[in-house]
Amino acid sequence: MEWVRLHAESVTGRMGYAAGYKKDVDLEMLDPTGVAVEKWILQNCMITSAKFGDAKYDSADLATVEISLQPDRCILVY
Repeated sequence: MEWVRLHAESVTGRMGYAAGYKKDVDLEMLDPTGVAVEKWILQNCMITSAKFGDAKYDSADLATVEISLQPDRCILVY
C-alpha cells in the first residue's frame, strides 16, 4: 500500500515524483518444489492499477490483491 501511496497523495491528489515511485521488481517462476526455474528483472516499474480484495475480520478466507505494473525494461536472467 505504501508503494501505491507514493504515486499520488490520496488527500490532495498531488502526483509523486518518478524517482520516488518507480521500483525494480524481481519476478521468479517456481517449479512444484519451490526452486526458481525462470527469473525476470523488471526495471523502473510503476503501478498502473491496484485492486484490493475484500478482507473480512469474521472470515478466514484469503484476500486477493491484484496489481498491474508497467516496467520500462524487462531482463530475462535465466
